[in-house]
Amino acid sequence: MRALVLSGGGVKGAYQVGALKKWMLEDKLDYEILCGVSVGALNVGVLGQVPFGRPSEAFGRLRSMWDRVENATIRKSWPLFGKLAALWKPSVYNSQPLIDWLNKELNLEAIANSGRKVRVGATCWETGEYFAATETDPLFAKWVYASASFPAFFLPIEIAKKTWTDGGVRHVTPLGEAIKLGATEVDIILCSSSDHSEPWDPSGKKTISYALRAIEVMSDEIIRTDLQVCGLKNDLALLGKPYRQIRFRVLEPQKLLTDDALEFNQKIVTKLQEIGYRDAHALG
Repeated sequence: MRALVLSGGGVKGAYQVGALKKWMLEDKLDYEILCGVSVGALNVGVLGQVPFGRPSEAFGRLRSMWDRVENATIRKSWPLFGKLAALWKPSVYNSQPLIDWLNKELNLEAIANSGRKVRVGATCWETGEYFAATETDPLFAKWVYASASFPAFFLPIEIAKKTWTDGGVRHVTPLGEAIKLGATEVDIILCSSSDHSEPWDPSGKKTISYALRAIEVMSDEIIRTDLQVCGLKNDLALLGKPYRQIRFRVLEPQKLLTDDALEFNQKIVTKLQEIGYRDAHALG
């Protein structure tokens, strides 16, 4: 079975759309398993609405969604005090627009009956546990939002009497879910390099920029750990049953895509899609 695993990265999720133009629209590849965290959860949720075996249609729905995204779709400032309200609010931004948008965009019945296995991961604030929601979960839209809830910047959400946030806090690339579901081929699209952190100039940066940079550095380390686990899995496969060999294809940008992952505008979205498309062509 072929799986698609999508990492987090805010607006850098548009890079994944560009890559999938090559793989799903042009190469006609489709995926029985879809796993994502953060913006990757949003992307697999949209793809998962189209029945397996129709990759061009699935890509078209994803592309259509990104053609309409903008800051107002995702977040808004708190009234009166804006970002300063974060001193007494639970987040820098009011991300209710994203919650409302997901409730309109995601057809839960279509996802449950698509013939695909879909997993989106979120992290619990109280316990630190990681939870992967399935395509048949009646609260699937809430779990997608929880996974995409950028920590400290977007509102956390309460589900089953616990408070949840971005799945990328624990697993930037939810490869383990794909492996557990029986994947034999896995395509992974990262939104930052797994080999090195991009240089960052702190000159003139504000507190929010430092916070975003901290999350970026932590995410890079989680990515490396996730990929090392995959290497270990294939090493174990050489021992024979019950292990199995898995083919991985990893696509990642070679340079920093943007220094503000929460700036959603169509100029940036188009640029990142173009980079993802070129990188996917180069990878083959």
